[in-house]
Amino acid sequence: MPVSASQLRAAEPATGPVRSRRADGKARVRAGLLAVARELFARHGVAGTTMDDIARLAGVSRATAFNYFPSKNLLLEALVYEMEARFLHVIESQLDHPATAAQRLAALFNWTAHGVSETPELSRVLIGASETTFGAARDSGVRTERVHRALMRVLEAGKRDGNVRRDLSTEILAEIVGGSYVGILHAWRVTLRYPLGRRLEEAARALADLIAVTPAPRRSRSR
Repeated sequence: MPVSASQLRAAEPATGPVRSRRADGKARVRAGLLAVARELFARHGVAGTTMDDIARLAGVSRATAFNYFPSKNLLLEALVYEMEARFLHVIESQLDHPATAAQRLAALFNWTAHGVSETPELSRVLIGASETTFGAARDSGVRTERVHRALMRVLEAGKRDGNVRRDLSTEILAEIVGGSYVGILHAWRVTLRYPLGRRLEEAARALADLIAVTPAPRRSRSR
């Protein structure tokens, strides 16, 4: 049974239990700063937002805001990491449900289209920042490898279950899937009125054909 987008949204990570009132207070302040940053980055962009704006709307002093995030770029980085962690968690959560690799990839692409359509302005900001930091950040190689390995686990599970072809390596299949996904999101980010949902749906179908097990050709009987 394939995983639905609603199941994937329900599987997104939740915050864990807090250990003390002080930790709870710090978590609330941090969450408040991130929530305001999401709102202002989506509305005005990163360049049009100041730390003073964020502190004021979050209801904390400028000094407190800078104590948690010394710059708005670090706030942006935290939001990007949060987005990437949610993406990885959604991939991993699919392995808890019976489905083919093609169904899991289709569910992931559908989850992405739904999430982006709910917050298009913020998604453009975060996807753009993710593209930039993937090449510039010190841990960019680790982050890229993490995504690649998560896709490989989905494809390896498909190979074990007999629904993913074995004549191509899992590594190259994961690179093709990841490259298609990232390329479509980039095209959406830089193109006005780009049909993201339709493109992701078409890509999921094309990738399903690509990774599918091809029946062995039947040998003709000799006369």
